[in-house]
Amino acid sequence: MKITIETGSYNSRRYGRPWIAVVDFSTSPKGDYRWGEWVGDHNSGSAGLLVIEAQEGDIVATGQKDFRRPTNSAPVYYQVRDGKLIELSGKAEAYRLATSSN
Repeated sequence: MKITIETGSYNSRRYGRPWIAVVDFSTSPKGDYRWGEWVGDHNSGSAGLLVIEAQEGDIVATGQKDFRRPTNSAPVYYQVRDGKLIELSGKAEAYRLATSSN
């Protein structure tokens, strides 16, 4: 299924491009990332759209780098359930969910 998330406008001098990925924890606890696309204009920092193909049960991560405060750059993890993204508490929960069904 196609997952789409709208992104707001931002200051492109402070923030990097928004990103989205499906995370596969089957071979590494760090996760292997399959990157999606961001549709927008980074030069102007305009609002855009994150797009990726995912399946039921997949772990999806989104983020955006903050150049001034790198600690604010932590990704947000979700699991695809019933065609919706359910926000998780962090990478540890994402890893537990991804590896418990194996």
